Amino acid sequence: MSPNRPPPSFRLAAPEDRAVLDTMIREYYAYDRHPADDTIIAAALDGALAPNHHIRIWVIEVDGEAAGYMAVAIGFTIEAGGNDGFLDELYLRKAFRGRGIGRQAVEFAIAACPSLGIRRLSLEVERHNARAKRLYEDIGFEAHDRILMSHWTDGRERT
Repeated sequence: MSPNRPPPSFRLAAPEDRAVLDTMIREYYAYDRHPADDTIIAAALDGALAPNHHIRIWVIEVDGEAAGYMAVAIGFTIEAGGNDGFLDELYLRKAFRGRGIGRQAVEFAIAACPSLGIRRLSLEVERHNARAKRLYEDIGFEAHDRILMSHWTDGRERT
């Protein structure tokens, strides 16, 4: 991080952040080649911006400007012996990439885990995003021989 650039700050998202989060989610999905479904995004924000012990969303700000966001989902796993976190989404707007902010965001999430009772933090990274994969490995995340698999239980077809 350049000494002339202000450091990022991380604050828990509040209902008044809904519009900027909606915009950044759509930017992220376009960047990462995910479909943006209005209904799903609205439902996710409804659940995440209400009191909910299963999710934390932080708005990443630089000098008062929304630079990105990060979401950590909280679950439970016997294997980890308790609460398990999943760094569900981390997005930085283009103007803020390559400045060390992504690293600081991941390190912030890791540091927040003990206060959330999280014993293990996991994430997934798109195969095409080699830069992010290198960052995560450098921070200490390890790939394993498991394959992430999903089954949609709401009856909607997805691509």
